[in-house]
Amino acid sequence: MKFDHILCHYSEIGLKGKNRRFFEDRLRKNILEAIKIRCVDSSVSVKRYHGRLVIELKQKGADLDCIKEALKDVTGLAYFAPAFESKQDLNILKKDAHALFSDANFESFRITARRGSSNIPLKVRTVNDEVGTHIVDTMNKKVNLTQPDANCYVDMFEDKAFVYPERIPGQGGLPVGVSGKVIAMLSGGIDSPVAAYLAMKRGATVIFVHFHSVPYTTPASIEKVREMITTLNRFQFRSKLYLVELAPIQKQIMTDTAPRYRVLLYRRFMFRIAEQIAGKENAHALVTGESLGQVASQTLENMEAVGRVTDMSILRPLIGFDKQEIIDRAQDIGTYDISIQPDQDCCSLFVPKRPATKARSEQLIKQENSLNVEKLVEAGVESASDEIID
Repeated sequence: MKFDHILCHYSEIGLKGKNRRFFEDRLRKNILEAIKIRCVDSSVSVKRYHGRLVIELKQKGADLDCIKEALKDVTGLAYFAPAFESKQDLNILKKDAHALFSDANFESFRITARRGSSNIPLKVRTVNDEVGTHIVDTMNKKVNLTQPDANCYVDMFEDKAFVYPERIPGQGGLPVGVSGKVIAMLSGGIDSPVAAYLAMKRGATVIFVHFHSVPYTTPASIEKVREMITTLNRFQFRSKLYLVELAPIQKQIMTDTAPRYRVLLYRRFMFRIAEQIAGKENAHALVTGESLGQVASQTLENMEAVGRVTDMSILRPLIGFDKQEIIDRAQDIGTYDISIQPDQDCCSLFVPKRPATKARSEQLIKQENSLNVEKLVEAGVESASDEIID
């Protein structure tokens, strides 16, 4: 049986009260954009009903497999279900359920009906009992409510009814674009792209900043972050990337400050420069891939001392993740294999043997007294080049 619709269900958006329309409209726009980009030959329309969005497959030859893959990456969707339209009529629902099951190889089944409001004339229990009895009598199959071989879902809302065999999990969260802009500091490692993804999943539009140490390192990290962003664009379609030269700042730090504070001083300058870029982009927070205690620079004391240089909110989505959890998530979103490609990260340049693990802000300020901080930050901001990655 050919599916002619896809039911799209959200979870959190349903709790947004008077603002729900705003979130639904953004989700609808993102669904259309995802399908347009990924499935260029498939024409669809998306209609809004109470509590859900319904995609109508306009073309008989619409690439359903492609559309399903696109929808899996749309944040804000709890699940979606390819379906065909039926009627709020028991005889028609019996016939359509039979047609749905006729393509399946199964011994046990379950009917799961749901109605969108109490105004629907058919009761859920009536649909489950009547349609289930019809399948038992006509197909000689058994009902199994806990572990059925096959499912038939019946959704009834407004004057519509739809029948479908499965619910495909979505990304969950909120639609990208409803929570404002953030600046993600993207290295070539495993952690920061996962942090950026989690910000997207909470509805943020992510702008990326990558600090590189060319010519002291190869440009490999730059190519890696471009590839990472291309992968992350599955979730937000297109992104802006700022490339910032950190090497001149690192050279001054290496020459004029104590070795044990180098990495922390690098990061303080990164935050200052990222804050300047955030102001230019009207972004409201900085996002990092830091995880508490994972490396020397990510102790509680060091993160506090580094973060003191900015008044912006610093979001650390991975703060409570262990390394394996981060790796698992990186594999899920497709950035892990890119991250483990060899390159030279800017923060690994000139790293001391015994870095400070419990630095205080006053200690770092004292080190910076030998630097022209304002001039170095200004030079870093001026070095930034930006590009759009589709």
